[in-house]
Amino acid sequence: MNQKIICIDYGLKRIGVALSDDRGTIAFPHKYIINENFNDAATELKNIIITENASLIVVGMPIGLSGKQSSLSIEVVKFIDELKKIIEDLPIKNLPIITYDERFSTAQAQRSLIERNVKRKKRKQTIDSIAASFILQSYLDGINSTNNNT
Repeated sequence: MNQKIICIDYGLKRIGVALSDDRGTIAFPHKYIINENFNDAATELKNIIITENASLIVVGMPIGLSGKQSSLSIEVVKFIDELKKIIEDLPIKNLPIITYDERFSTAQAQRSLIERNVKRKKRKQTIDSIAASFILQSYLDGINSTNNNT
């Protein structure tokens, strides 16, 4: 059965979502979710988790340049606590949620979109899911290089 890793780039206005391929080697932007109401966002996330048969959720953790947590980090921790509650009743049992350093992911996504001459309005619509894909690809590269070295 195919299983994918889901990456969430949590933001106060939008939540970016990216997916891995079935083998866990390549990350793809999936969508963004407007973050106005947690219950609505949670419903969308649950649907993605079930539809994609998630095996793991990676949540980008905003770490400051100093290596310490930022004010948004506290919000991400709260979000993860709520996410754990909503996935308890899913058919996928014991779905792990981990955090991964997301430093520079949005800047990378922005630079990538600008280099491809994507208009500002379109960048705003896609940047969160692209940032999530950068976070996920970095995570996948890290675990795959570790697995290849063993």
